[in-house]
Amino acid sequence: MQSFDCAIIGTGPAGMSAALRLSELGATVAVLDRAPSPGGQIYRAVAQSPLATPDKLGADYLSGADLVSAFSKSNVAWMPGADVWHLGDDGRIFYSQDNRTQELQCRQMLICPGAMERPMPIPGWTLPGVMTAGSAQVMLKSDAMAISDAIFAGSGPLLYLIVAQYLRLGIPIAGVVDTTPRQNYVAALPMLASALRQVGMLFKGLGLLREIQKSKVPFYRFATDLEVVGTDHAQGLRFQQDGASYELSGDAVLLHHGVVPNLNLARSIGLDHVFEPDQLAWRVKTSPFGQTSCPHIWVAGDGAGIVGANGAKHAGELAALGIGCELGLLDDVGRDQLAEAPRKASAGQSGFRRFIDRLYQPAPDLMLPTRDDTIVCRCEEQSLWDLRQGFQSGARDPNALKSLTRCGMGPCQGRQCGHIVSGLLAKWREEPVADVGYYRLRSPLRLLTLEELARLQDGESAR
Repeated sequence: MQSFDCAIIGTGPAGMSAALRLSELGATVAVLDRAPSPGGQIYRAVAQSPLATPDKLGADYLSGADLVSAFSKSNVAWMPGADVWHLGDDGRIFYSQDNRTQELQCRQMLICPGAMERPMPIPGWTLPGVMTAGSAQVMLKSDAMAISDAIFAGSGPLLYLIVAQYLRLGIPIAGVVDTTPRQNYVAALPMLASALRQVGMLFKGLGLLREIQKSKVPFYRFATDLEVVGTDHAQGLRFQQDGASYELSGDAVLLHHGVVPNLNLARSIGLDHVFEPDQLAWRVKTSPFGQTSCPHIWVAGDGAGIVGANGAKHAGELAALGIGCELGLLDDVGRDQLAEAPRKASAGQSGFRRFIDRLYQPAPDLMLPTRDDTIVCRCEEQSLWDLRQGFQSGARDPNALKSLTRCGMGPCQGRQCGHIVSGLLAKWREEPVADVGYYRLRSPLRLLTLEELARLQDGESAR
């Protein structure tokens, strides 16, 4: 069995930054990712873009090329196509690679799972033709594929960025339906002063909105009561704006209203989590260096709370310094001296993050379904009515509701319905989400065949 000082899961900004720093400190490092190339979601395919003009995706995207290049040239043990499905509290990691199960051992473990788009359970969200805006961006980055005449609906910086990228590439758009509540602008005003410390980020966001408005694409603000039109396939989007009804036609609807930490890896090993009221999402409870309730397991980047690409880089470096100290490669004084720069940079971005979190906080009727026939659990096809019946039958917490209705038992292991179920139970119980809790998850974290499990390798030779 291969053994390392540290194993890192994920090659986004946090994972790559941590790997580089740990390698500099002299640690032996393994980095695993299911993707074939490093970069994560943010810098996906930045080193070898299939687009003829990748600069259209923006300077922030292209800036990841230097980090990917440095990572590719480092001496870390890079394991592409490694799909982790079990983390052991004894430092063992099981993963699938080339249809074989493999195992490695590590003294310290760093999880950098990144973020996922927040599910948007509006009527019709499970129809063919409906997908997340982030998925459309993945298609663009990975395969230079785009969806013409799509309807974009939701809010937040990522939505505006993807729309702007489509426009720069000349891809026609049927319309943009912005759901940012009007009252959010008032609620975010007290945080504007601290956000101005990152005035460049503010101007960047305003620039994206100007691009969209100048394009003459139909743009609707303060939209409510969204519903995908169609029976067997999406045919458009119906919504309200200032009391008037509108309907856009189109066979592709791309939804987005923010991102949340990707919880499944951390949940599967039983790490302590907290509910973050500003981001309305669960996150792993960590120290300033990313150490979790299990001392040899660390979490960095958006998986420990949404911080963005730059914030993830700093968090990865801080985690690496903490791990280096645990491994005896640094003392406390050396760790703190090296941590001063990333800590200062993170603190400088925190005010802007609070402003963005409040400004683009989703409307309640977009986070939780309101119509009985709306599907909540896509895997098991459980509707709002089904879950309410389970609650009325005595299922008072997410795990009890899962046992009674099978909601959360499907292949995604609750990734799509977990936050929704916690929110619904909090509403029905009239208690905070933090008191309701979340699903209890177990390995394996993805579908695994018996053949794949039986073909166990230790990373060097078949047993």
